[in-house]
Amino acid sequence: MWPVRQPVTPVHREGQKTFGYWGPHTSSIDWCEDNYVNLPYIAETWNTFSNIPYMLLGLHGVLLTQGLPHRARFALLHAGVALIGVGSFIFHATLNWYAQVFLDELPMIYVSTLCLYVILMAGKDAWWKRLVAPALVMLALAVTVIYFWYPNPVFHQLSYAFIQFLTTARNYVLLQTVPPSVRKQCHRILWSGAITFLLGFAIWNVDNQFCDTLTQYRGHYGDVVGALTQGHAWWHVLTGIGGSRIVVGVTYLALCVEDPDGYEIGTSLGCMPYVRAKAKVSHKKAE
Repeated sequence: MWPVRQPVTPVHREGQKTFGYWGPHTSSIDWCEDNYVNLPYIAETWNTFSNIPYMLLGLHGVLLTQGLPHRARFALLHAGVALIGVGSFIFHATLNWYAQVFLDELPMIYVSTLCLYVILMAGKDAWWKRLVAPALVMLALAVTVIYFWYPNPVFHQLSYAFIQFLTTARNYVLLQTVPPSVRKQCHRILWSGAITFLLGFAIWNVDNQFCDTLTQYRGHYGDVVGALTQGHAWWHVLTGIGGSRIVVGVTYLALCVEDPDGYEIGTSLGCMPYVRAKAKVSHKKAE
Protein backbone atom coordinates (compact mmCIF):
# COMPACT_ATOMS: atom_id res chain seq x y z
CA MET A 1 0.00 0.00 0.00
CA TRP A 2 1.18 3.54 -0.75
CA PRO A 3 1.69 5.72 2.33
CA VAL A 4 -0.36 8.90 2.53
CA ARG A 5 1.51 12.14 3.08
CA GLN A 6 -1.28 13.58 5.22
CA PRO A 7 -2.40 10.94 7.76
CA VAL A 8 -6.10 10.22 7.75
CA THR A 9 -7.69 10.08 11.17
CA PRO A 10 -10.34 7.35 11.33
CA VAL A 11 -13.77 8.54 12.42
CA HIS A 12 -15.86 6.39 14.76
CA ARG A 13 -19.33 7.10 16.04
CA GLU A 14 -19.64 6.89 19.79
CA GLY A 15 -20.47 3.39 20.96
CA GLN A 16 -19.68 1.74 17.62
CA LYS A 17 -17.30 -1.15 17.00
CA THR A 18 -14.01 0.05 15.56
CA PHE A 19 -12.68 -3.37 14.53
CA GLY A 20 -14.26 -6.25 12.67
CA TYR A 21 -13.67 -9.24 10.40
CA TRP A 22 -11.77 -7.08 7.88
CA GLY A 23 -9.58 -5.41 10.49
CA PRO A 24 -9.68 -1.96 12.06
CA HIS A 25 -12.08 0.63 10.65
CA THR A 26 -9.81 3.19 9.00
CA SER A 27 -12.41 5.15 7.00
CA SER A 28 -12.76 8.90 7.53
CA ILE A 29 -16.57 8.53 7.86
CA ASP A 30 -18.70 6.31 10.08
CA TRP A 31 -22.25 6.36 8.76
CA CYS A 32 -25.46 6.37 10.79
CA GLU A 33 -25.84 2.60 10.82
CA ASP A 34 -24.73 0.44 13.72
CA ASN A 35 -21.76 -1.74 12.86
CA TYR A 36 -21.86 -5.57 12.74
CA VAL A 37 -25.44 -5.84 13.93
CA ASN A 38 -26.77 -8.37 11.41
CA LEU A 39 -23.81 -10.24 9.90
CA PRO A 40 -20.29 -10.98 11.20
CA TYR A 41 -18.66 -10.24 7.82
CA ILE A 42 -20.50 -7.00 6.94
CA ALA A 43 -19.84 -3.79 8.88
CA GLU A 44 -22.94 -1.94 7.65
CA THR A 45 -25.60 -4.32 6.39
CA TRP A 46 -28.09 -1.96 4.75
CA ASN A 47 -25.51 0.51 3.47
CA THR A 48 -23.79 -2.46 1.83
CA PHE A 49 -26.69 -4.34 0.21
CA SER A 50 -28.43 -1.16 -0.92
CA ASN A 51 -25.75 -0.96 -3.63
CA ILE A 52 -27.29 -3.90 -5.49
CA PRO A 53 -29.59 -1.61 -7.58
CA TYR A 54 -26.46 0.16 -8.83
CA MET A 55 -25.06 -3.14 -10.05
CA LEU A 56 -28.28 -4.41 -11.62
CA LEU A 57 -29.14 -1.14 -13.38
CA GLY A 58 -25.59 -0.79 -14.67
CA LEU A 59 -25.63 -4.35 -16.02
CA HIS A 60 -29.06 -3.75 -17.54
CA GLY A 61 -27.68 -0.72 -19.35
CA VAL A 62 -24.64 -2.58 -20.66
CA LEU A 63 -26.71 -5.43 -22.09
CA LEU A 64 -29.11 -3.06 -23.87
CA THR A 65 -26.43 -1.04 -25.66
CA GLN A 66 -26.16 -3.78 -28.28
CA GLY A 67 -26.67 -2.43 -31.77
CA LEU A 68 -25.90 1.18 -30.88
CA PRO A 69 -23.10 3.05 -32.68
CA HIS A 70 -20.11 3.89 -30.48
CA ARG A 71 -21.33 1.03 -28.30
CA ALA A 72 -18.05 0.72 -26.39
CA ARG A 73 -18.27 4.17 -24.83
CA PHE A 74 -21.94 3.79 -23.86
CA ALA A 75 -21.46 0.27 -22.50
CA LEU A 76 -18.44 1.43 -20.50
CA LEU A 77 -20.47 4.28 -19.03
CA HIS A 78 -23.19 1.89 -17.84
CA ALA A 79 -20.51 -0.50 -16.56
CA GLY A 80 -19.11 2.41 -14.56
CA VAL A 81 -22.45 2.75 -12.77
CA ALA A 82 -22.29 -0.95 -11.85
CA LEU A 83 -18.68 -0.64 -10.65
CA ILE A 84 -19.58 2.26 -8.38
CA GLY A 85 -22.07 -0.10 -6.75
CA VAL A 86 -19.45 -2.84 -6.38
CA GLY A 87 -16.92 -0.42 -4.88
CA SER A 88 -19.42 1.08 -2.45
CA PHE A 89 -20.51 -2.46 -1.46
CA ILE A 90 -16.93 -3.34 -0.51
CA PHE A 91 -16.34 -0.06 1.30
CA HIS A 92 -19.42 -0.27 3.51
CA ALA A 93 -18.74 -3.94 4.22
CA THR A 94 -15.21 -3.20 5.44
CA LEU A 95 -15.09 0.50 6.45
CA ASN A 96 -11.55 0.54 5.10
CA TRP A 97 -10.05 3.87 4.02
CA TYR A 98 -8.42 2.49 0.85
CA ALA A 99 -11.76 1.01 -0.19
CA GLN A 100 -13.42 4.35 0.58
CA VAL A 101 -11.05 6.29 -1.67
CA PHE A 102 -10.21 3.88 -4.49
CA LEU A 103 -13.44 1.89 -4.75
CA ASP A 104 -16.10 4.42 -3.72
CA GLU A 105 -15.09 8.09 -3.97
CA LEU A 106 -12.65 8.18 -6.90
CA PRO A 107 -14.83 5.97 -9.15
CA MET A 108 -17.47 8.69 -8.87
CA ILE A 109 -14.91 11.05 -10.44
CA TYR A 110 -13.96 8.54 -13.15
CA VAL A 111 -17.52 7.74 -14.22
CA SER A 112 -18.45 11.44 -14.26
CA THR A 113 -15.38 12.13 -16.39
CA LEU A 114 -16.39 9.36 -18.78
CA CYS A 115 -19.89 10.85 -18.99
CA LEU A 116 -18.32 14.21 -19.85
CA TYR A 117 -16.23 12.50 -22.54
CA VAL A 118 -19.33 10.91 -24.11
CA ILE A 119 -21.20 14.19 -24.32
CA LEU A 120 -18.17 16.16 -25.55
CA MET A 121 -17.58 13.68 -28.37
CA ALA A 122 -21.19 13.92 -29.57
CA GLY A 123 -22.02 15.94 -32.65
CA LYS A 124 -19.98 17.04 -35.65
CA ASP A 125 -16.25 16.41 -35.83
CA ALA A 126 -14.04 19.29 -34.70
CA TRP A 127 -10.30 19.73 -34.25
CA TRP A 128 -10.61 20.09 -30.48
CA LYS A 129 -12.16 16.64 -30.09
CA ARG A 130 -8.72 15.10 -30.56
CA LEU A 131 -7.72 16.77 -27.29
CA VAL A 132 -10.73 15.59 -25.27
CA ALA A 133 -9.50 12.12 -24.27
CA PRO A 134 -5.97 13.14 -23.17
CA ALA A 135 -7.28 16.25 -21.38
CA LEU A 136 -9.86 14.24 -19.40
CA VAL A 137 -7.33 11.53 -18.55
CA MET A 138 -5.04 14.22 -17.17
CA LEU A 139 -7.92 15.71 -15.20
CA ALA A 140 -8.83 12.35 -13.63
CA LEU A 141 -5.17 11.62 -12.82
CA ALA A 142 -4.71 15.05 -11.24
CA VAL A 143 -7.77 14.59 -9.01
CA THR A 144 -6.55 11.11 -8.04
CA VAL A 145 -3.05 12.22 -7.06
CA ILE A 146 -4.18 15.34 -5.19
CA TYR A 147 -6.93 13.54 -3.31
CA PHE A 148 -4.72 10.60 -2.40
CA TRP A 149 -1.98 12.76 -0.94
CA TYR A 150 -4.30 15.39 0.54
CA PRO A 151 -7.57 13.54 1.27
CA ASN A 152 -9.80 16.51 1.95
CA PRO A 153 -13.46 15.63 1.25
CA VAL A 154 -14.16 19.24 0.21
CA PHE A 155 -11.66 18.84 -2.65
CA HIS A 156 -13.41 15.66 -3.77
CA GLN A 157 -16.82 17.34 -3.68
CA LEU A 158 -15.60 20.41 -5.59
CA SER A 159 -13.93 18.22 -8.24
CA TYR A 160 -17.11 16.22 -8.71
CA ALA A 161 -19.20 19.41 -8.89
CA PHE A 162 -16.82 20.92 -11.48
CA ILE A 163 -17.13 17.89 -13.77
CA GLN A 164 -20.91 17.90 -13.37
CA PHE A 165 -21.01 21.60 -14.25
CA LEU A 166 -19.07 21.00 -17.47
CA THR A 167 -21.35 18.09 -18.39
CA THR A 168 -24.49 20.12 -17.73
CA ALA A 169 -23.17 23.04 -19.79
CA ARG A 170 -22.39 20.76 -22.73
CA ASN A 171 -25.82 19.11 -22.43
CA TYR A 172 -27.44 22.54 -22.61
CA VAL A 173 -25.52 23.43 -25.77
CA LEU A 174 -26.43 20.16 -27.50
CA LEU A 175 -30.08 20.37 -26.49
CA GLN A 176 -30.39 23.53 -28.60
CA THR A 177 -29.40 21.57 -31.70
CA VAL A 178 -31.97 18.76 -31.59
CA PRO A 179 -35.66 18.83 -32.61
CA PRO A 180 -38.24 19.84 -29.95
CA SER A 181 -39.54 16.26 -29.60
CA VAL A 182 -36.06 14.96 -28.80
CA ARG A 183 -35.40 17.90 -26.49
CA LYS A 184 -38.59 17.19 -24.57
CA GLN A 185 -37.70 13.53 -24.15
CA CYS A 186 -34.18 14.42 -23.01
CA HIS A 187 -35.48 16.95 -20.51
CA ARG A 188 -37.91 14.40 -19.12
CA ILE A 189 -35.38 11.67 -18.48
CA LEU A 190 -32.50 13.92 -17.40
CA TRP A 191 -34.67 15.89 -14.97
CA SER A 192 -36.29 12.77 -13.53
CA GLY A 193 -32.81 11.36 -12.95
CA ALA A 194 -31.55 14.57 -11.35
CA ILE A 195 -34.60 14.93 -9.08
CA THR A 196 -34.30 11.30 -7.94
CA PHE A 197 -30.61 11.89 -7.26
CA LEU A 198 -31.35 15.05 -5.23
CA LEU A 199 -34.10 13.28 -3.27
CA GLY A 200 -31.55 10.68 -2.21
CA PHE A 201 -29.15 13.44 -1.19
CA ALA A 202 -31.86 15.11 0.91
CA ILE A 203 -32.73 11.85 2.70
CA TRP A 204 -29.06 11.19 3.39
CA ASN A 205 -28.71 14.64 4.97
CA VAL A 206 -31.67 13.96 7.25
CA ASP A 207 -29.80 10.83 8.32
CA ASN A 208 -26.69 12.92 9.06
CA GLN A 209 -28.49 15.67 10.98
CA PHE A 210 -30.69 13.43 13.14
CA CYS A 211 -28.50 10.37 13.54
CA ASP A 212 -28.74 10.11 17.34
CA THR A 213 -32.54 10.43 17.32
CA LEU A 214 -32.92 7.95 14.44
CA THR A 215 -30.62 5.45 16.17
CA GLN A 216 -32.78 5.50 19.30
CA TYR A 217 -35.95 5.22 17.20
CA ARG A 218 -34.58 2.22 15.31
CA GLY A 219 -33.60 0.46 18.51
CA HIS A 220 -37.05 0.97 19.99
CA TYR A 221 -39.15 -0.18 17.00
CA GLY A 222 -37.15 -3.15 15.74
CA ASP A 223 -35.24 -4.35 12.71
CA VAL A 224 -37.81 -3.56 10.00
CA VAL A 225 -38.10 0.08 10.99
CA GLY A 226 -34.35 0.15 11.44
CA ALA A 227 -33.85 -1.02 7.87
CA LEU A 228 -36.41 1.32 6.32
CA THR A 229 -35.01 4.39 8.07
CA GLN A 230 -31.41 3.99 6.86
CA GLY A 231 -30.97 7.29 5.03
CA HIS A 232 -27.62 6.49 3.45
CA ALA A 233 -28.99 3.20 2.14
CA TRP A 234 -31.83 5.12 0.49
CA TRP A 235 -29.19 7.43 -0.97
CA HIS A 236 -27.64 4.40 -2.67
CA VAL A 237 -30.96 3.16 -4.03
CA LEU A 238 -32.11 6.56 -5.30
CA THR A 239 -28.77 7.65 -6.75
CA GLY A 240 -28.48 4.28 -8.48
CA ILE A 241 -31.86 4.89 -10.13
CA GLY A 242 -31.18 8.58 -10.81
CA GLY A 243 -27.65 8.06 -12.07
CA SER A 244 -28.77 5.28 -14.40
CA ARG A 245 -31.50 7.51 -15.87
CA ILE A 246 -29.01 10.33 -16.39
CA VAL A 247 -26.68 7.97 -18.27
CA VAL A 248 -29.60 6.90 -20.50
CA GLY A 249 -30.46 10.55 -21.12
CA VAL A 250 -26.88 11.42 -22.04
CA THR A 251 -26.71 8.40 -24.36
CA TYR A 252 -29.96 9.40 -26.08
CA LEU A 253 -28.86 13.01 -26.50
CA ALA A 254 -25.43 12.04 -27.84
CA LEU A 255 -26.97 9.73 -30.46
CA CYS A 256 -29.80 12.08 -31.45
CA VAL A 257 -27.38 14.92 -32.10
CA GLU A 258 -26.05 12.79 -34.96
CA ASP A 259 -29.37 11.21 -36.02
CA PRO A 260 -32.45 12.85 -34.46
CA ASP A 261 -34.90 10.41 -36.05
CA GLY A 262 -32.93 7.24 -35.49
CA TYR A 263 -33.41 6.53 -31.77
CA GLU A 264 -36.03 6.38 -29.05
CA ILE A 265 -36.38 5.60 -25.35
CA GLY A 266 -37.71 2.15 -24.51
CA THR A 267 -38.42 0.63 -21.10
CA SER A 268 -37.84 -2.74 -19.51
CA LEU A 269 -40.46 -3.95 -17.03
CA GLY A 270 -42.20 -0.63 -17.51
CA CYS A 271 -39.72 1.32 -15.37
CA MET A 272 -36.12 0.86 -16.56
CA PRO A 273 -35.37 3.13 -19.54
CA TYR A 274 -32.85 2.42 -22.26
CA VAL A 275 -32.00 3.73 -25.72
CA ARG A 276 -32.83 1.73 -28.83
CA ALA A 277 -32.76 2.28 -32.57
CA LYS A 278 -36.13 2.98 -34.09
CA ALA A 279 -37.56 0.17 -36.18
CA LYS A 280 -37.35 1.01 -39.85
CA VAL A 281 -40.68 0.88 -41.63
CA SER A 282 -40.62 -0.34 -45.20
CA HIS A 283 -43.12 1.25 -47.58
CA LYS A 284 -44.23 -1.01 -50.39
CA LYS A 285 -45.20 0.63 -53.62
CA ALA A 286 -48.85 0.31 -54.50
CA GLU A 287 -49.41 -2.12 -57.32
